[in-house]
Formats: sequence, C-alpha cells, structure tokens
Amino acid sequence: MYNHQEETLLQTYGWQSCHAQSFVPYENLGYQAYRIVREGKGLFWGFDGEHELLLKRSGSFQNLEDLGVQPSPVIGDWCAVLPYGDEQGLIEGVLERTTAFHKPSAGDRERVDVSSSVVAANIDKAAIVQDIRNDFNLRKTERFLSLLHADGIPAILILTKCDLVEEADLYPRRVHARFPDLQVFLVDNLSGKGAAELAESLGKRTTLMVLGSSGAGKSTLLNCLSGKSVAKTQEVRISDGRGRHTTTSRQLHLLPNGALLLDTPGLRSVGMNSSSLDVEDSFADIALLASQCRFSDCSHTGEPGCAVKQALLAGELEQDRYLNYLKLRSEAQSWEEVLNMRKQKDKHLGKLLYHYRREGLYER
Repeated sequence: MYNHQEETLLQTYGWQSCHAQSFVPYENLGYQAYRIVREGKGLFWGFDGEHELLLKRSGSFQNLEDLGVQPSPVIGDWCAVLPYGDEQGLIEGVLERTTAFHKPSAGDRERVDVSSSVVAANIDKAAIVQDIRNDFNLRKTERFLSLLHADGIPAILILTKCDLVEEADLYPRRVHARFPDLQVFLVDNLSGKGAAELAESLGKRTTLMVLGSSGAGKSTLLNCLSGKSVAKTQEVRISDGRGRHTTTSRQLHLLPNGALLLDTPGLRSVGMNSSSLDVEDSFADIALLASQCRFSDCSHTGEPGCAVKQALLAGELEQDRYLNYLKLRSEAQSWEEVLNMRKQKDKHLGKLLYHYRREGLYER
C-alpha cells in the first residue's frame, strides 16, 4: 500500500480515486503507479512524484495490447509499472482513464489511424490557443469544440499576442456572440498581461491540454505561466504569422500554482474524428431545432417542415454556423466509413501479431 506521503505525491500529478481503485489488482502484485509525463519517438517517461523512469511495454502487456484488451499507452496515462535496472520500468497495465483525447484526422481518407487515435489521457480541460492577429478563426474554434465535446473534455479559448491588435477587448464579444458559454482569456505572452487571470482559473492538480496551430504561441504561453523558460520558442513569419513546430513531442509540466499543463505539437489541420451524432450533439442550438423537424431523419438541407431551415430563413440561426455544421457533419460521416473498414483490418492484424509473437516470429 502507498503511505500518505506517496499518495500525496501522486495526487500532485493528478492521481484520483478512480485510478487508485483501478490500481488495486496491480498493487497486490507489487507494481508501482507512474504517470506518463513525456512522450516522443515511441518512448515514454513516467513519474511518480519523486522518480522518473524510462518506460517500456512488458511482453505480457504487448500481447494484451495486440488483442485489444489493453490500450496503447499515451501521455497522461497512469500505468502499473515494474521498475527494473537503472531508472527503467516495464508497463504492465494502463489504469482507468477519466478522459481520452483523439488526434484530429488529417482529412485524408487513406491516413485515418484507428489503432493509435488516442494521443492523450486524463485531461481535465483543454485550451484552444489562437494568435489573435493571424489565427483568430471562429470556424476553427467550432471544430475544436466539436472534437472536444465528443471526448467529454471542457474547453476554454486563449487568444495570444493581444498587444499586436487594437481593441483586443472586442474579440471576446465576437466569440460570445457564437459561443455564449465559452470562457475566453486575452493574454500577451511577452508582457505577461492576462496570464495571472488565466493561472487563477486553473485548478490545482488538474491537467490542462493546449491545442493550436504552429506559431500560435503555445510554448511562449507555457514559459509565461511557468515563470521561466521551460519550452523552446521560435520566430514566426511576419507575413502570415506561421511558425515551425517548436514542440515536437508531448510533455506534462507542473506549474507554480499546482496545475498541470500538457504541451502538444502544433496542428496543421483539424479534421473530424468523431461520429456525425457527436457533431450534431455539439451544436446544441441546432440539435434543439432539429427535435422540432417534421421528420426524425431530417438532413436539414431541404426537407419540408425542417425547423432548422425555418430558423435560418428567419435569421434566428447564423448562416455561417449552419454551413459549418453541415461541413463538419459531412466530414464525420466520411470518417465513420473509413473507421469501420479500418477496424476490421486492425482486428485481424492484432490477432496475427499476437500469434506471431507467441511463436517468437515478431518483436515490437
């Protein structure tokens, strides 16, 4: 059993009662709990509040992973680990996840990755980070909100580089006109203006994941909240505000106020990876209107008695929001078709890998 001190150290990194309950069978076998705090190039590093270990999958875990019994480890996961050698450990199990974030699709039907679609776990909140001058885009915000809604992760919006525009206070009004309940923070990363208000909103021992395009200011934001340089930053092009990938791996950072921030690589595209039903559910206003349509399977594109089209014609529904809803729903439907085909292939491949490994013909 973990003593009180060890339990407190684990809680500092987000350990919750559900993790403790999930860990009981492993604890009885002498394993230890570590959270994956760094991931890159197929390698994992775990931390228990005191010690960091380089983690690898054990042979038994690999077999269970191939059969789909155990999920692939990702950043943020709590794992049952058997320490060995010099600062290394074997992953014997992934503990229950409170949430799991799925990587946005690249938008290419041939590149949908089903087997490793989950890229972060145990996320309490996500921050959509946008460069207010070059990257502010309500449609892109809507995409992120829909994806996060499908994964059950609350979101906030952080607009960076606010010193580069005039009347920055007008931007939250534009956001709230479309997303009334979305919390918006204006932050100037260099001067630190607005950072204190953002930090106060982050709960102790909670994990915040930052998402955004390259050059949006995620790494600079991390440095600002940390009060020191913990992440590399690079210049962006003045012409369009684009930047190269400063962050190339995922890493969990403990902030001075006790919150945990997960820094992620910049996203160049944000394709849908959730079901069409999840997309529809994320547009609460349209979903409410849809419940009033004459036909239950109304597509809202021309059927008689469509309450959504009636609201659109009456000016009660914003046209841009309606058009983006149709676009995201269509993308989600295409993704679902590819997903179903790939699931069948991956299930067959997993069984083959399991049997090959049992015969000593395959090693990860």
